[in-house]
Amino acid sequence: MKQQSGFTIIELVVVIILLGIMAATALPRFMDVSTEAHASVVDGVQGGLQSGMALYRAEWIAEGQADASTADPDWGGLRVTAGGYPYGLVDNSVTRDDIVNTADCSAIFSNVLQAGAPSITAVAAVANVVDVGTDFATHVNNTDDCLYYYTAETSSSGSTVPTLAYDSETGQISLSTAALP
Repeated sequence: MKQQSGFTIIELVVVIILLGIMAATALPRFMDVSTEAHASVVDGVQGGLQSGMALYRAEWIAEGQADASTADPDWGGLRVTAGGYPYGLVDNSVTRDDIVNTADCSAIFSNVLQAGAPSITAVAAVANVVDVGTDFATHVNNTDDCLYYYTAETSSSGSTVPTLAYDSETGQISLSTAALP
């Protein structure tokens, strides 16, 4: 008789059971990675803004620390603070180092991140952040800092969203959270 080789039914059942156990333990890890993805977006934008601020300041130093009254065409017409960080548009900002409106915050965000920047909406107050329909919403707080609310994950009333704050005096981008009204 001719001898046949192959797997027995018991060996096949054992392999199927082992694959099932491995899938059952690994699947929950990969089921909902959207929370981590949204956190990574915020971290990436924070890093991009911080790097952009450093590049903006480095160019300002390299070019001999230009006066704030002239706009920088390479950076979308942004003006510079006394410390060398962007703070607003020439036609919007009236005093040096003061970010006076949401158009300034939106311009800083878009021009520092440049091509591929997430979508952003300028709002008058935090109450208007709810359901804006863009990745970020921005407004100026009472200390002349730009606040960037990450609204792509959720922006419903009562939700807590990651928030980036830009301090135009130091160029720092800090991460916190904010509860939406």
